[in-house]
Amino acid sequence: MSRYVLLFLLNLPFILAALLNVTVSYKLRKISKRRYFFYVTFWLAILASLGLASPIYNYLFTRELTQTEPLSLFDVMQITGIVVVLYIASRTRARVDSLERRVNDLHQELSIVLSRKE
Repeated sequence: MSRYVLLFLLNLPFILAALLNVTVSYKLRKISKRRYFFYVTFWLAILASLGLASPIYNYLFTRELTQTEPLSLFDVMQITGIVVVLYIASRTRARVDSLERRVNDLHQELSIVLSRKE
């Protein structure tokens, strides 16, 4: 199996999970349409770049624009680690936004209750 195919297959579940999470968040109205399109474009761009890694390398190598070795197994694991970190950062950001929204709602509710007591 080609290392490029391995790279694509290792990262595909994380990218699909990220796209699914973004779509669910948008459908539940947790994120705006603008943020939804940004995240979808971001994850699809990563997917496309992983899918086109081999043709881009072959193009550069045949035109003698690069003299590097093809993708090593360490490179595959390193790129997969980067995608996993991006996925975790994306999920963490969504959780922070959710917590911020809850704190704002609780603050608003507390302000209303306290204003009625006075």
